[in-house]
Amino acid sequence: MINPNPGPFASPFPSPPMNQAKQAALKQQPKENSLPRYINYLADLSGCGHWRILWPEQVINATGRGVSHSITAMVTDPRFYKDVKAVKIQRQASSSQKKFIEYLKKVQQEHGFKLIYEVDDVVFKEEIPDYNKFKFAFDTEEIRQNCIDIINMCDEVTVTCPYIKRLYQEKTGQQNISVIPNFVPNFWMGNLFNGSEVSKQFDINKKKPRILYTGSGAHYDVDNKTGGKDDFTQVRDFIRDTVDKYQWIFVGAFPPQLRDLIQQKKIEFYPWKNLLEYPRFIASMNAQLMVAPLEENNFNRSKSDIKFIEACTLGIPCLCQDMETYSTAPEALRFKTVEEFGDKIDTILNWKNKSTYYKNIYKLKHIGDQRILELDQNIGTHLEVLNTPFNSTDRKLLEKWN
Repeated sequence: MINPNPGPFASPFPSPPMNQAKQAALKQQPKENSLPRYINYLADLSGCGHWRILWPEQVINATGRGVSHSITAMVTDPRFYKDVKAVKIQRQASSSQKKFIEYLKKVQQEHGFKLIYEVDDVVFKEEIPDYNKFKFAFDTEEIRQNCIDIINMCDEVTVTCPYIKRLYQEKTGQQNISVIPNFVPNFWMGNLFNGSEVSKQFDINKKKPRILYTGSGAHYDVDNKTGGKDDFTQVRDFIRDTVDKYQWIFVGAFPPQLRDLIQQKKIEFYPWKNLLEYPRFIASMNAQLMVAPLEENNFNRSKSDIKFIEACTLGIPCLCQDMETYSTAPEALRFKTVEEFGDKIDTILNWKNKSTYYKNIYKLKHIGDQRILELDQNIGTHLEVLNTPFNSTDRKLLEKWN
């Protein structure tokens, strides 16, 4: 029937019936509804939470590869998990958290999502050094067993490096463990590199080069539980003996045995910065060298190479403990003994070697560039774990790291 009150642009003839394709197009759901959905249960909102979950989540969401959201409160409504591809739980360890994972296993039977355990540190009390001020959080047999039980309820575990993968396989019996390294977001630190400024600061500070260490109090025996034995035992006296030759800088915390030098302003100290402030603040220290000493133990062998990769991203050399943790660093930037520590510092910072220093700025930046989170091959490792079973032949990007 013709409309008795046609508009000025209306046809006087009736419209033909709408075909099925057009009807389907009108009913098409928003793109987000067709994307895989992921849920993450966070154990913390600090560095670990961002490096391992929140920053990858931002890239996944921003690039339209999925719909990921992270929460800290346990959701016990089964409808929440409808059409969810994967549920990731970060370092859950308490008895109440174990009960929640048992609940998730029941919901998993209905909705079929993948259950993933994410952990970037050692949770086994026998492997955590006594000098670590945060050991108390995992220092019971109940917590240890909870972690093992939760891990074995999961379909897969993600960790940061090969050593911690082997350790968890041995301690828990869970074999479905994948390495996803820590990748640096370009939006967080990658845009701060300035090679000419790094060269300029090397020239400015040639008479007293600036050496930087950033780290929490977990690296020092702050409660005197081990008689001063900690990650700085080997190099502490060297630092004291060279305060007039080098300008030592500590950010976050410092060895208690060097407190007098901090008070005398012979060593610079700055409180810890939040994640947003951290990259720009570290760059503003105008350091010629960063250092990463560690005591050789299984806990430290299980750490990732974050300190080295952060330094590379800024184009600054980082002298690292020569152990599996820093196997990614070139031999010239690794030390075993305090004597080697001193010799390599002198070689790196010697004014006669300035041309080598200038060239290495860009070589280090290249290493850092390979670990940028936003690169398809790097964010892709996270997506392969989220979207495919552990033994899937579709996994190509994870092969490099596993």
